Amino acid sequence: MPRYYFNIVDPDGTIPDMEGTDLPDIDAVRVEALASAREMIADTVRHGGIVDGRAFQIVDITGAVVLTVSFKEVAS
Repeated sequence: MPRYYFNIVDPDGTIPDMEGTDLPDIDAVRVEALASAREMIADTVRHGGIVDGRAFQIVDITGAVVLTVSFKEVAS
């Protein structure tokens, strides 16, 4: 099963995902990204933070970007 890394990109830079997640395909990657983004958005809003400008940049084992999920899009 391929491994994907869910790096968090925000205005201050990139927080790399050092562990990664094994997922069967890009559809599963999208589902995981949306669910994780929703959880992070809820936590950020609960603590008075702003989600604008944050995104998941998902890369494969070679470092190629396979998907980008903007938190703003998920929150809309």
